[in-house]
Amino acid sequence: MTQFSAILVGNESLLRHAAETLLARGHRIHAVVTRNPDLRDWAQGAGLAVEDQDAPMAPDAPPADWLFSVANLSILRPEMLARGRLGAINFHDGPLPRLAGLNAPVWAIIGGEAQHGVTWHMIEGGVDEGDILTQTLFEIRPDDTALTLNARCFARGAESFAEVVAQLEGAGSQRVKQDLSQRSYVGRDKRPEAAGVIDFAQPAGRICALVRGLDHGGYWNPLAEAKVRLADGRVLAVTASAGTEPASAAPGTVLALHGDIATIAAADAAIRLVFRGELPPVGTVIPALAAEERARLTDLAAQAAKHDGFWRARLTRMNPAVLPGEGSGATQRLPLLPGDAPERIALAAALLARLAGQAQFDLALRPQGQPEAAGIVADWQPLAVEAPGERTLADLGQALAAEIADQAKRGFFMADLLHRAPELRDMATPDLAISLHAGGPVNGAALTVTLAGDGAWLDHDPARVTPAQAQRLARALDGGLALPGSTALRDIPLMDAAEREELLVGRNATQLDVRLACIHELIAEKAAENPDAVALAFEDHSLTRSQLDRAANALAEKLVAMGVGPDQPVGLFAKRSPELVIGALAIWKAGGAYVPLDPDYPADRIELYIEDSGARVVLVQDGLAERLPAHGAQVVAIPTDLPHGLVAAPVNQAGPENLAYLIYTSGSTGRPKGVMVEHRNVANFFAGMDVVIPHQPGDAWLAVTSLSFDISVLEIFWSLARGLKLVIAGEESRLAVSSTPAQPRREPSGGMDFSLFYWGNDDGPGPKKYQLLLEGARFADQNGFVAVYTPERHFHAFGGPYPNPAVSGAAVAAVTKNVAVRAGSCVLPLHHPARVAEEWAVIDNLTSGRAGLAIASGWQPDDFVLRPENAPPNNKTALAQGIDQLRRLWRGEAVEFPRKDGSLFGVVTQPRPVQKELPLWMTVAGNPETWVEAGRLGMNVLTHLLGQSIDTVAARIKDYHAALREAGHDPARFTVTLMLHTCLAEDRETAREIAREPMKNYLKSAAALVKQYAWDFPAFRRPAGMTNPMAIDLGSLSEEELDGILEFAFLRYFEDSGLFGSIEDGIARVEQLKAIGVGEIACLIDYGIAPEQVMAGFPLLARLRAEVNPHGAEPEDGDFSIAAQIRRWKVTHLQCTPSMARILVSDPQVAAAMAGLKCMMVGGEALPPSLLAEIRAATRARVLNMYGPTETTIWSTVADLTDAAEVTLGRPIANTQLYVLDADGVPAPPGAPGELWIGGHGVTRGYWRREDLTAAAFRPDPFVPADRGAPWGARMYRTGDLVRWREDGGLDYIGRADHQVKLRGFRIELGEIEARLAAQPGVREAVALVREDAPGDKRLVAYVTGAGELCEKGLREALLAHLPAHMVPGRIVRLEKMPLTPNRKIDRKHLPVPGAVASAPVAAPTVEATTAVAANAPTEDLAQAVQALWSEVLGVEQIGPRDNFFALGGHSLLAIQLHRTMRDRLALPRLGVTDIFRFPVMADFLKHVASLAPASTAAAPAVPAPAPAPTPKPTPPAVPEPVLAAEDAMARRRALRAQLRGGR
Repeated sequence: MTQFSAILVGNESLLRHAAETLLARGHRIHAVVTRNPDLRDWAQGAGLAVEDQDAPMAPDAPPADWLFSVANLSILRPEMLARGRLGAINFHDGPLPRLAGLNAPVWAIIGGEAQHGVTWHMIEGGVDEGDILTQTLFEIRPDDTALTLNARCFARGAESFAEVVAQLEGAGSQRVKQDLSQRSYVGRDKRPEAAGVIDFAQPAGRICALVRGLDHGGYWNPLAEAKVRLADGRVLAVTASAGTEPASAAPGTVLALHGDIATIAAADAAIRLVFRGELPPVGTVIPALAAEERARLTDLAAQAAKHDGFWRARLTRMNPAVLPGEGSGATQRLPLLPGDAPERIALAAALLARLAGQAQFDLALRPQGQPEAAGIVADWQPLAVEAPGERTLADLGQALAAEIADQAKRGFFMADLLHRAPELRDMATPDLAISLHAGGPVNGAALTVTLAGDGAWLDHDPARVTPAQAQRLARALDGGLALPGSTALRDIPLMDAAEREELLVGRNATQLDVRLACIHELIAEKAAENPDAVALAFEDHSLTRSQLDRAANALAEKLVAMGVGPDQPVGLFAKRSPELVIGALAIWKAGGAYVPLDPDYPADRIELYIEDSGARVVLVQDGLAERLPAHGAQVVAIPTDLPHGLVAAPVNQAGPENLAYLIYTSGSTGRPKGVMVEHRNVANFFAGMDVVIPHQPGDAWLAVTSLSFDISVLEIFWSLARGLKLVIAGEESRLAVSSTPAQPRREPSGGMDFSLFYWGNDDGPGPKKYQLLLEGARFADQNGFVAVYTPERHFHAFGGPYPNPAVSGAAVAAVTKNVAVRAGSCVLPLHHPARVAEEWAVIDNLTSGRAGLAIASGWQPDDFVLRPENAPPNNKTALAQGIDQLRRLWRGEAVEFPRKDGSLFGVVTQPRPVQKELPLWMTVAGNPETWVEAGRLGMNVLTHLLGQSIDTVAARIKDYHAALREAGHDPARFTVTLMLHTCLAEDRETAREIAREPMKNYLKSAAALVKQYAWDFPAFRRPAGMTNPMAIDLGSLSEEELDGILEFAFLRYFEDSGLFGSIEDGIARVEQLKAIGVGEIACLIDYGIAPEQVMAGFPLLARLRAEVNPHGAEPEDGDFSIAAQIRRWKVTHLQCTPSMARILVSDPQVAAAMAGLKCMMVGGEALPPSLLAEIRAATRARVLNMYGPTETTIWSTVADLTDAAEVTLGRPIANTQLYVLDADGVPAPPGAPGELWIGGHGVTRGYWRREDLTAAAFRPDPFVPADRGAPWGARMYRTGDLVRWREDGGLDYIGRADHQVKLRGFRIELGEIEARLAAQPGVREAVALVREDAPGDKRLVAYVTGAGELCEKGLREALLAHLPAHMVPGRIVRLEKMPLTPNRKIDRKHLPVPGAVASAPVAAPTVEATTAVAANAPTEDLAQAVQALWSEVLGVEQIGPRDNFFALGGHSLLAIQLHRTMRDRLALPRLGVTDIFRFPVMADFLKHVASLAPASTAAAPAVPAPAPAPTPKPTPPAVPEPVLAAEDAMARRRALRAQLRGGR
């Protein structure tokens, strides 16, 4: 055997196969010449010399015996060819001389060839004219596509290369000259006729050939996409052919649609075409292109082909300008002053840069002379803009003019290039465009500035660019015409003076007079007001305000004696407990500043905090001292026993300007930095919270946050300073959110109040008439119901037992101890307000403060004989006046009423009630104005579903809540009560029969309802000309007609409007009502059902209330979980991070307990809208989204999201200024992104002993008016957060401008984690990031490269020794190499999902086997043999039935290896290499193999025991080749054809 040396040139993985073949046979490879980085890395890893194909050849480049051009599409220079002393050999993917040139498989299919082949030939003479060494021919299958035929060429090329090597090893090359008279040649720039637009006048077979020839299965398509152009000019992309069927319609007629397939008539049959995206409508006739148009499109495609490579590379490098939002399809136009000079173009580009918030980006340019062929020729091209602030207009204009001129030489690109190139498919196209050609907006752009010779204008999509933004930009484009070319881009005004003033001053008008005091002083003052009030609760015991104050004073005395004073840091090493609070207060009372030292942090972290802070004293909770690391500070134990007697606070010199605490945050260099927060910062923050957090005496706040997280200052110390009861969740109970493991919820948790409602069914004379009232009241009182309502009815038997709810309410009061006694309703215009106040004050006293009234305006005209002066329409005015008078009387005010002589008498009613304010409900029906009026008056609402749907009530509740807020009320403090007819039974049918006749009789009494139901009744014959249901004459209906209407009405009401059926039906209805904001269901029980039967159903009603209010009982002893503590201490306020909130609402017990919250605050990281919806489902509390960095004191903005449509950051708190600045420090206009800077009284002193970092992050505030700045100096802090102003004054969060993230509320510098990882032995590179591979599931993940023995467990343990747990990645993934961007930076977007094995370039999707294959079941022996061979080839030990060959690391070369191994070892001659691509999933592949295996093979495969699977090493991904996704293209189509055939 002759040994030889070789040089290999190429850029596909076939080169690697050839190289491995040569090396395996002992030959030498002197060089691998490639431009493929993956082949380069492989070759270097194999110890081979690598040369860059695009670089000049070195003068001393080594020669070799043979040079091989393997899958190389570039013509080699003579000097390169000369390096092969004995010759140069090329691989050609077509038969020679029949099909020379490029893309031979494509043209073979389009040309209808029956046979194809591959050829290894000498490189001599012209292109592909050299002598043939070996050629393999094979038949083209009827369903072959460009993808599958390329795959087969690849496999044949790999197989036949061995023949070439054998010739060179033996007697030498066996040359066969080509008969060039038979030669045909296809050049690189040849394209299908009419740019691939299908001509349906052609035979179906020819159309199928065109589509299959252009079907590259998702890989690079070098020619064109098949497409259809409709009569209206729209162009639709065709991706595949699904066969033909007989048809006789006119060519181009769309006959049917099925999924993404359209059946369209051609000349001789119908063809099924698979479309990408939009399909042509059925019945459409697709017109044939005129000959001139076909010729024009053919010419355009040929012109564009010359520059395909340039535009593909240029588009790949594009950094498009991107705006938020979804397009609406609408366009608005604003005129501009004319002008298209280079400086005007530069002005437009610079302003667009400001709008996008990008100094470097690509916009879409429509150049002059752009060919017009919508959907076929792209109507834009990228234009790179570099617009740093210091650049001048003239300079930018010259640069853009030069770029435009240079690109003009490259012409244009076809629109389908963006889909033909895989790397361009997911690329965002520019949202901002400049057109130098008159016409409409650039397709897909949100904003187009047209600067043409005959005019200028601005087109914008109002959903993406608001009218205000567009007008602002238009003004700047016109105003900028007067600017000289020397103007710096940063100095171009985008806003006028008024807009700038509104943005910088108007939106920051937050001035508030604040008493600047030390925080411990505020808390001590509150303690002095009521010393015996509970200040702090922990587990099941509590401390009064005076006890807490004395304990802190006693410890403070000791600290003062030790020398603690102002601005002196003192360590606080304590768990979440009362000792934590006592320690912090003691440090303040001694004049010092606390430094939180979390016992759960690593020892070296605590050591660093103590050392860096210079703390000379550390307070330690009892039992924790031994956990402190080595340090030089004095340790003081926090006493567990409370001091007796009076203990005065020590005298100290600390003032508001001194430090309150020193809190450490993550540092990008790996060293944390301490933020210095002063008392006056906190005092201002507290004042800001007073405005936004609803609170009142008796409220309780559950503190769940670590003291190391500064938001704990709000929940602990604001609560104490404002008199709220502070409930501390201990560390163990904070982690145990409920007392039992969380179970999947049957329904969203959240409370629903239940009450009983009476309407007046007359059950006969005597006491029996009121038996149901009194028994029901006792039942409600004993079973957790909240109220009993009795009505006011006059002069009618139905309701006659209840003429005065005060009288019936007094009866209820006499037999109850717990429930509220309410009027449902009191028709106030029928009564003197003083009489109502007196009667209900009696009930309030009888019940110790349980009275309440629903107020109605009156609905029966005859009732007003009791007070004729208030009869409609005067009743509405009387109602409003009466409510005001009733409220004032209840408060004890003197309200003047006229005597008979007209003089006024100031009435003060007696007896005085127990409640200071009378709880009032407004009784409303469907009138939206009454709902709004209830909100304006600050009243609860009582409503029903008679004439209203649940959807209608949902809409009205939103209006009601909006009206409450507009009037300054908190919706969380108000209730929507819904009266529902109620009948529960063991099953739905029983309940229906019980309720049927009583409900029909009830409905019959309401004429308006009967008329409406009659109108909707399908069998009702409406009188001719009648348009209003109220015009129906019920007397004209027969008994049969009336009964039919009532039955129809009952069934509809039973299904849609009541609380009917089984317990499960009731739960479903309650949850439906919870979701829309109903807070109380008033169960109407006396509408005609026999009292005995109603009372028999009481247990079911109690069960329903318990089911929808789970775990409502008092918590068990020893249960200190969050759920238990919320219930035990009646918590009203809760603050946590979104991550914590998701845990809480996902736990049924906690979610149920949260129903009683008044205010839920969420902050510390981005709040997902889905989580907001879950919070709203769990609680009716006010929901506040909080935002702010530690450096500006806890929270700086607040957004009330209780009923908001979107999640925003809201607006600044008191004495706080927000500035959104671009990179040059220029204020960004609304809608434009920029970095958030925060100014105001909350800006802290800076970083402890880090003057350099302080100077970089804290700057003087140049924008704040002198009278609004902090008296101690106006400064602002650079947050590093990217935001944008909204036009309505709110703020949207975009992301981080730096390398910092927030996870579960903790601010994390990814650089610190990366620095720690990179310092570990064996680690070469380290990257950390937060992944969200499933919605809401954010995880910290790290990636490393380096030594093969790196161990994830060991790396995590090393990090845990130095970093707190929240900074240790949940997964650390080792990679062979980091993915890189084209700029050779680490491509974080392409780091793999943890747990995924390195995959092929494009992982083959799971494909189910076709029905023909599915019938074959592999034997167990065959299955084991196949799985063993997969394991051997892939190096993966365990392979499951749903594992995918390519997802496990397979690629084209391994597929060839597996094919050969299986064919030889399992005797499967019919197994093709493309079968692995067609059936990449193990289960499907096994079924297919079973269909190929002979019976003896299937029964007993002869397979040598494979060697143990080696540890898999990620293989450098091959360059994407068509071979890798053949299964996607073929299996789906075959399965689809089988389905279609089966369905006919």
